[in-house]
Amino acid sequence: MFRLLLSLVSSLQIGERIKAAVERSLRQAVFVAIAIVLLLFAFGFGLVAAYQALVVYGYSSIAAAGIVGGALALLGILILAIVPSLGKPKKRQAPSLVDTPAESIAAIDQGVGKAMNQVGPLTLLVIAFAAGILASRR
Repeated sequence: MFRLLLSLVSSLQIGERIKAAVERSLRQAVFVAIAIVLLLFAFGFGLVAAYQALVVYGYSSIAAAGIVGGALALLGILILAIVPSLGKPKKRQAPSLVDTPAESIAAIDQGVGKAMNQVGPLTLLVIAFAAGILASRR
């Protein structure tokens, strides 16, 4: 019975965390997609402007296209040189044994606060009372 009560409280917290994480990820994905579309439009506009500027300064159409293409090739090579260094994972340090009890107590306190907000203080008090009685009888 005690395990059932604890699993009920735990499942309420896990469901709420998953729901919040999905909503947060969805909002971030929408903003990233909008930013990528705007950057692509800006990049295309910049290419056309660079081509027109080269034509105005006396370069032929073929020479202007070659200069813009060469600049894009150099930019691509530069990006390909940088990408491998971005993919290396950073090493994480093991948590300190001194901080671990304080973090676990804070997590428990936070979990009790969320459970109290979702279930209500009176219901949580009844569950704790019933769990205490069941635990003392064994």
